[in-house]
Amino acid sequence: MPIARHNLLRSLATALACAAAATLLPAPAHAQYRPDRVDQGTPVAVPNPEVTDNAGAKIPQDLEFTDETGKTVRLGNYFNHNRPVIITMVYFSCPNLCTYVQDNLVNAVREGPRDLKLGKDYDIVIVSIDPDDKPSDAAQRRARYLQIADKPADQQGLYYLTGKEENISQLASTIGFGYRRNFGLASTDSSGKFAHSAGVFVCTPYGTVSQTIQGVNWPTDKLHYSLVQASDGKIGSGFLESVALPCGAVRLGAHGYEHNPWFWAGTAGGAATFAFMAIFLGMMWRGEFKKKRTTGDTSSSSNVKPA
Repeated sequence: MPIARHNLLRSLATALACAAAATLLPAPAHAQYRPDRVDQGTPVAVPNPEVTDNAGAKIPQDLEFTDETGKTVRLGNYFNHNRPVIITMVYFSCPNLCTYVQDNLVNAVREGPRDLKLGKDYDIVIVSIDPDDKPSDAAQRRARYLQIADKPADQQGLYYLTGKEENISQLASTIGFGYRRNFGLASTDSSGKFAHSAGVFVCTPYGTVSQTIQGVNWPTDKLHYSLVQASDGKIGSGFLESVALPCGAVRLGAHGYEHNPWFWAGTAGGAATFAFMAIFLGMMWRGEFKKKRTTGDTSSSSNVKPA
C-alpha cells in the first residue's frame, strides 16, 4: 500500500474515533440548562422586574389579606376614608431594597411630609410579597418602624398585611409592582428570596392608582405633591418623576389639599416684573446701539474729503 494512501486512511480513522468519543462525553453544564427546571441549590441569575406606571388602575378592594393582628381584612377596609393611601410591597426577610423602602417611608412619616399627619391626612399600607411571611412577622416590623418614627404602638394609618400568593400576585399586577422568585438560591444568599425593584404607589381615597414613584429616595416635595394630587382624585402621568415642585405651591385647606393662590399670584407677579425689566433693558440697549451707530456714520461722513 502506498505511503500516502496509508497516511490518509490513518487520518480518517483518527477523525472518526474523535467524533465518536465526543458524542459519548457529557455535554457542558450550560447546554443542559432548562429555565423551567432548575435543580434546588443551583444559583440562577434573575433580573429584577421593573416597577411600571399603572396610573388609573383600580385597586381590587375585595382581595383578602391578614393584618398584623391576625385578622382577615379586605383591601377596601383601607380606602373610602377621604384621604389618600400609599401602598408599597416588600418582604420581611429581604436583605436589600425592602429595608431601604421602609426606612424612607419612616423618614417621610417623621418629616411630615410638610406637616401632614399619618392616619389623618394619609395612610400607608405595606403588603408582603412573600406568602410565607406571618402576621407575627408583620407585627414585629410595624412595631419596629413605629418606634423609629417616634409614634405610639396604637398609631393609626400604618398597616402591615400578609396574604396568599394569588392575592399578592393580583395586587402586584394591578399596581405595577414587578417581582419574581429567585428559585434555587440558598436562603442565606445575598440576592434574597425574591427579585424585585422598589417604589411606592400613591392612591386616591377611593382606590385608584394616582402616582407611581420609583426607587428608594423620594424627595419630600414629590411625595407631598403626589398626596395632594391623589387627594383631589387626580391621576398622574409620570410628570412628577422629573420635575420638582416649588415650596409653597400647595397647602392643606379646610376641605383637604388645595393649590396656594398666593404662591401662584406671587409667581405670576415675579414673572411679569422679570418680563418688564427684560423689555425695558432691551429697549435701552437698542437705543444706545442706534445712537452709537448714528454717531459712527456721522464721523465717517465728516472725514470724507471732496475730490
